[in-house]
Amino acid sequence: MTKAATRLKVSQPAVSRSLSRLREVFDDPLFTRTSHGLSATVKTQTLAPLLKEMLKGLESLIQPSEFVPHTSQRRFVLSTTDFGTLTVLPKILDQFRQQAPDAILDVKSWNEDMVMDLDQTNIDLAVSVLSKEPPAGIRAMRLQSDKMVCLARKGHPAIQGELTLDNYLEANHVQVVLGRREYFAVDRELDKMGYKRNVAVHLPNFVPAARMVMSSDLLLTVPRLFAEDMVEGTSEMALYELPFATREFDYSMIWHERFQHDAAHIWFRGLLRQAFIDVSSEPDA
Repeated sequence: MTKAATRLKVSQPAVSRSLSRLREVFDDPLFTRTSHGLSATVKTQTLAPLLKEMLKGLESLIQPSEFVPHTSQRRFVLSTTDFGTLTVLPKILDQFRQQAPDAILDVKSWNEDMVMDLDQTNIDLAVSVLSKEPPAGIRAMRLQSDKMVCLARKGHPAIQGELTLDNYLEANHVQVVLGRREYFAVDRELDKMGYKRNVAVHLPNFVPAARMVMSSDLLLTVPRLFAEDMVEGTSEMALYELPFATREFDYSMIWHERFQHDAAHIWFRGLLRQAFIDVSSEPDA
């Protein structure tokens, strides 16, 4: 009894009182005195293995859950735009496949309106630009900053080496519309200066918009990361700095707080965060 009290970090009388209550519950003495001390009854010997398994189960409730990427078959849902797919996936895909070869990466389309519904979807993470503070219950972490630039086809007749404000305002534009928003930061900056551009075409995705620019005189104002990817992959487009000042913006990783302490989700967030840290630390980044 004294040894049991020491292991339980209580007094010996407390153990005696607990034993008395257990004897009443099980209607059995549980332990009987012998010449060598207390000896377990048959009832206690029957209960012991059952209690051992129950205690293991209770212990698992208070222990942090473990996640082993190499053996996981979990489906991770990443939501982003087609632009995000081009810029985010190359940063994480190799590490994802190496660390979790049996897991599934499911990429779904995203627009900013969906941030209000993250509590009703199965999306693990979204990567997007937030134009306003996320609602309660939504976590967001900044990944990288970017700025807007302009894409035009090589040899555009109105652009002679440098994009001017007059060229920009006289041209027709194609605009990518994600969700319901049709008034963009670039339009706000022009409005402050008393100007307005002519948007002739609206499209729901970035890549088709860029393809349209390649075969027309339309201009496309897009984030630099996307523009650099497109120009690198073709000789038919050119990247130009905007002829007026615009504010930088941030790409954010977004998730619902119900995933905050999930071990698998913590691993997935870390994978994405580290990919952007590695890119930003490169000498030419």
